[in-house]
Amino acid sequence: MALLKLLLLGLLPFLCLPAALSRPSRFDNLGSRGKPTSAHRTSASGRHIRATLQSRKVNNVTGGAVSMYDKALKVSDRSPREPLARYGAGIVVALGTPGQIVSAILDTGSYTLLVDPDCNQAADPKACRTYGYYDTKQSSTARNLNGWFSGQFGTGYMEGVWFSDTAYVGLDNLPLPNLRVGVSKWSQYIWAGVLGVSYGKAWNTGYQTLLDLLVTQRYIEVPIFSLGVGYQGGGSPSDIIFGGVDRKKFRGYLEPLEIYPYPDQQLKLFGQVGYRVNLTSLGVTPPGRNETMLTDTDFEHNVLIDSGSTYTYLDADLVATIARALNAYKDENGVYRVSCDTRNLDGSVNFGFNFYNIIVRVNYADFIVDFENYCALGVQPTDSKNPTWVLGTSFIRAAYLIFDQLNDAVWIAQYFPCGENEIADLTKDAGRQLWLEVTGLC
Repeated sequence: MALLKLLLLGLLPFLCLPAALSRPSRFDNLGSRGKPTSAHRTSASGRHIRATLQSRKVNNVTGGAVSMYDKALKVSDRSPREPLARYGAGIVVALGTPGQIVSAILDTGSYTLLVDPDCNQAADPKACRTYGYYDTKQSSTARNLNGWFSGQFGTGYMEGVWFSDTAYVGLDNLPLPNLRVGVSKWSQYIWAGVLGVSYGKAWNTGYQTLLDLLVTQRYIEVPIFSLGVGYQGGGSPSDIIFGGVDRKKFRGYLEPLEIYPYPDQQLKLFGQVGYRVNLTSLGVTPPGRNETMLTDTDFEHNVLIDSGSTYTYLDADLVATIARALNAYKDENGVYRVSCDTRNLDGSVNFGFNFYNIIVRVNYADFIVDFENYCALGVQPTDSKNPTWVLGTSFIRAAYLIFDQLNDAVWIAQYFPCGENEIADLTKDAGRQLWLEVTGLC
């Protein structure tokens, strides 16, 4: 059988992109916006799928982001980061007939479902054993695809066999036949499966991914999903909505961030396509003080939005500056730690996009990651072998995000929950809907 290799972000040596990546916006021709309106109604068809997310906290894990790349890529090793998000969003799916419940890390940096790590060799065996297992022999609809995969997850490794089977997705357990699933036969250090929701057959794969199949099966009309991971301490619903937007998770207009480099350019540069956008400002607002800008007015740098990473990764100099502002210090492993009491202070780290059109302010309470026995700064330095900047869960918790593969954009607003059940369905006119109609109600 042919060996199919899944090569992950933990290995990929991305090319450095120039700081300035200015270009005209495809949203400029949608017309000017007026006063936000709440007149938009959900479609009568109700074509969206909502799934709740659960917080996943794992200890005893060291080292980046989890992402998978196609079998044809050849990449070289890089310094390890965390193998999977240590404090991220987990999603539950049922696999097979009858359905077997498994839970995996929701990962915007990858596009394939992998399950069944070897918990005896996991970074956190106790956590690993809580997430459920998929036994192909117990499913009447499982089909062996006679192919193997292998993948390196930072400090961890997984290899196994490709299967296809029926998955049941969302709160309504909608059947999704012929989903490709990588079933682990051997792994080391990996503590959970992963469900990737990045670009699929249009760019990265030769098969349909979960998001592709949701459109093909006409459960949703367009390959778009919204993500509200929620605050670190809980208190607000955490969910993903395929084909729709929850208008009770933000206020005002959504800001479109174009995927850049464009997908065809990403394919040439990196061999795969991901949710890359441009960051145009970075600042810190210490408690009781004015904001200190850490970047110039013409600053622009490419970043990857990756929910598979606990941390946000920036250049070492910027991280050191943020660390000084929050009184963080490096431990023996080079990780910036900070007093857990700092989470109670009224300060924020501020990420700007589209040259001050939107600023996402991440409160200390979310930006500082609480691992119970210690707290770590939510930003860590990139390593020399992979200078890619990553916006991980420490940033994502403060944002409401719509990942739009139809228009190649990520729509963004400050996360601001104020209720539930105000979901607007998206159609093939989603670009105009998101630009003019789907305003937040908070």
